[in-house]
Amino acid sequence: MHFFIYFTMTEGEPMNPPSAEGMAKMGKLMQDAFASGRIVATGKLPREVTNIQLQQGEFSISDGPFIEGKELIPGFTVINAESKQEALQWAQQMRECMGDGTLKMAQLMGTSADDMKMKPNA
Repeated sequence: MHFFIYFTMTEGEPMNPPSAEGMAKMGKLMQDAFASGRIVATGKLPREVTNIQLQQGEFSISDGPFIEGKELIPGFTVINAESKQEALQWAQQMRECMGDGTLKMAQLMGTSADDMKMKPNA
């Protein structure tokens, strides 16, 4: 199962960065998680979006509208976990490294590339 773990911020409001100790813990947690395959992806969502619309056989491409400041996602991690409980435990470790604040988590529903790999015949 894949879980999308993220935090949000409001444009113009400062974020409290992790302490030096928290950054060191975060670095170790992320390194171990990448090495073990726990992390599927990390990144951030920019304010800019591009719309790809098909209407009556004609495509139109446009920039915007843009993500509102109250919806900014400056950081996210997609992890692979066997259960929601396992994902929660990992997210708690991550939040502890970051310090006070809120992380949000949602299970991603759908098919992954791993699901589509051909399995050898038994």
